[in-house]
Amino acid sequence: MSVLTKGAVSALSNKLRLLDLWNMTALGWHRLKTRVWYAHVFESVGQKTTVYQPLLLTNVHCASIGERVLIRSGARIEMIVTDQAALPRLVIGNRVNIEQNVHIICGSSIEIQDGATITGNCAIVDVEHPYEDVDDPTRIGERLRTRGNHVVIGQGAFIGFNSIVLPNVTVGRNAVVGAHSVVTRDVPDYCVVAGNPARIIKRYNFETRSWDREDL
Repeated sequence: MSVLTKGAVSALSNKLRLLDLWNMTALGWHRLKTRVWYAHVFESVGQKTTVYQPLLLTNVHCASIGERVLIRSGARIEMIVTDQAALPRLVIGNRVNIEQNVHIICGSSIEIQDGATITGNCAIVDVEHPYEDVDDPTRIGERLRTRGNHVVIGQGAFIGFNSIVLPNVTVGRNAVVGAHSVVTRDVPDYCVVAGNPARIIKRYNFETRSWDREDL
């Protein structure tokens, strides 16, 4: 088992301090850019919110972001406008974390409530691509159904890595969506779901104050 010398420990500490300084500098720069630029691109942006380098922003004048929100690099936030009289609406609450490469596609209504966490490579969409008419010459990817659709990510919910939340779904308060899940139906408050399609695997029992496993 190797033992670090005092000099090696000192060198490592210096590198860690430099890394911390770099991260703080990057955070400060992106927060400044958010106040100077993104605050005027979105409908509204709250205090101490930081938007890193997005992949794509479309029609985000229809989107509002709360305070102390963190949106990491690679975010695709796309608002689909099909009717100027019925604009889509995206609301991101306070203290929301949206990690790297998250796609949010909103054609009607998406709400991400306070304290929610969306981990990397997730997709949240309220847009459908109808495929039923096989005689329609329009590419399926260009067919859109948005009106009346919605997605709600509840307060304190956690969406695990590489998961997809599909249209007309509400993920409840403090619910947990396991990694690589596809959420096709509502998730109750204080539940853990996983799989494709996602199913409840645990539910919090307030009487026993424990997480009870569900019978599958």
